[in-house]
Amino acid sequence: MIDFKQELSKYQPILELEKIEDSIHTSEVQDILDILQHLSKKQSYPTAPNHPTQNR
Repeated sequence: MIDFKQELSKYQPILELEKIEDSIHTSEVQDILDILQHLSKKQSYPTAPNHPTQNR
């Protein structure tokens, strides 16, 4: 019969997976920043009309 606790104690995580996880999180943040930059460039703000007191 398999002793799961003993088998789990032998487990060693793969170092590459930790690097991949960091890379994925970094990519997600960069993607969000790229989208925000694109939206901010695309956004056009209407100009306010001249106030009557500004034309003196």
